[in-house]
Amino acid sequence: MSSRKLGTDEIFILEKGLKFTPTPKAQNIPEMEADISDFCRKLRLAEFFLDESVNDDSLVRNKSTFTPGKGRNKELDQFIEHLAKFPLNEINNKRFKRSNFTRKQWETVGNLTNDPSIIIKEADKGNAVVIMDTDYYRNLSLDILNDESYYTENKTYKIKGVMKNLDKIVNNVGNGLTDKEKDYLVNFKFKESNFYGLPKIHKSKIINDACSKSQTSYVENLRPNDLKLRPIVAGPACETHRLSNLIDILLKPFLTKVRSYIRDTMDFLNNLPERTPPGSILVSFDVTNLYSNIPHDLGINAIKYWLNKYPELIPDRISKEFILTGLKFILENNNFHFDDNHYRQILGTAMGTKVAPTYATLTLAFLEEEMYNKIEQSKGLEERLYIERNWKRFLDDCFIIWQNGEESLLDFHSNCLNKLHPDIQFTVERDRASLPFLDTLVKLDNNNNIQTDIFYKATDTKQYLTFESCHPRHTKNNIPYNLARRICTIVSDEDTLKTRLGELRYFLKNRNYPEQLIDRKSTRLNSSHLGISYAVFCLKK
Repeated sequence: MSSRKLGTDEIFILEKGLKFTPTPKAQNIPEMEADISDFCRKLRLAEFFLDESVNDDSLVRNKSTFTPGKGRNKELDQFIEHLAKFPLNEINNKRFKRSNFTRKQWETVGNLTNDPSIIIKEADKGNAVVIMDTDYYRNLSLDILNDESYYTENKTYKIKGVMKNLDKIVNNVGNGLTDKEKDYLVNFKFKESNFYGLPKIHKSKIINDACSKSQTSYVENLRPNDLKLRPIVAGPACETHRLSNLIDILLKPFLTKVRSYIRDTMDFLNNLPERTPPGSILVSFDVTNLYSNIPHDLGINAIKYWLNKYPELIPDRISKEFILTGLKFILENNNFHFDDNHYRQILGTAMGTKVAPTYATLTLAFLEEEMYNKIEQSKGLEERLYIERNWKRFLDDCFIIWQNGEESLLDFHSNCLNKLHPDIQFTVERDRASLPFLDTLVKLDNNNNIQTDIFYKATDTKQYLTFESCHPRHTKNNIPYNLARRICTIVSDEDTLKTRLGELRYFLKNRNYPEQLIDRKSTRLNSSHLGISYAVFCLKK
């Protein structure tokens, strides 16, 4: 999307993907020494605590620096001494000389990295590498941040002041926390969050059309006017990230009580019926910008509802007040900087904080409870029970097989779902033949039997990790197996399965995976519990 024309060498480099790792130019002796030291410490700790029983209820804690001393175990001391004297400098260095980058390619990487006129980002979905003009990316980001309904410029932001208030919360309402948990929450090296946006190319009609027409992996489309960014607040060491982690641990058990909760694709497949009644409609709903649109009072009331309904799911020593106060503190202190300015999010939760997915799931589940009650009041108990059994949701993506006709569906969408809360609005997609949900294409055959196929968006690049990347060999060895297993799990029709596995073989060969490795991993798949007899045949063909 940049006005800067990319050369052939630059396109070749970017096609490798942003996860590609160049070969180190030489062995990092200090790093190897540090790894050996860490390994020896773990050996001493294992020996020291071998017969010790640990009586500590802490859910989180800072890493200990304790290292047991010598003299407890003679054989262990001798082994560690031998490791410490190992001559690292004499290790054969030949494999490090077979670089997967030439000098010219290193220069190309430097040119791309140091060019201030462009921004290189990974697409929100599909692994595509997106190149944008810097001013275009900046304007897209500011379009988000200048919306005063969601963000405000924070000229008085002081990170130490936020940490001071966090310390007060821990001391005032965290009476049940262990000393290790308190230390974890307030004693760490903190720094402010950064804001960035991931281009949602899969939702741009202009880009989708361009990708559908393109015969190559390189697509040019200068500054499409329908491109949006997904706002991400990256704060792996921000003031609230540890508090967010602890509260996420405390709230996760409540997900098991959500009737509609879908854990992943496998869970979704397990909840699909084998066939449907004639006239059924496949329907999916999507919440518009869920994370950004949850008002703080709605989210807090939702969590309060679940805490009161299932109090046994939280440890007795931790109070509801601590969870609610801590959650409110996280929501109200989502501070970050962008383009030398400080901002604070005033509506919704940040995509990036640890507790966000659990918080969003429980908030929507709270509204779903209201939805079930509304359906019973207006349509009767039988209709409620049907919705409860068949309504499934993964975060903001909802799925149901509708059996009551088109008119009833439209009424449910407009007069039930979109009236649960003014800030939470649903879009709908429906079809009587096939419909994608997550990475699965759900289809109805002529006999109303449900078939499933793998689903790729038009912008999906199939840009799997290249085999030349300097990743651990076991990582690259397992990629063919895991991708094939995913296909075998999702695809229900045997003929389609052969086709999809053949496509996978083509994709992997394009990423330079050896045929022998692909065949060996497919043999492993054939002998697994899946019992797919076609994997080896198809991948070899």
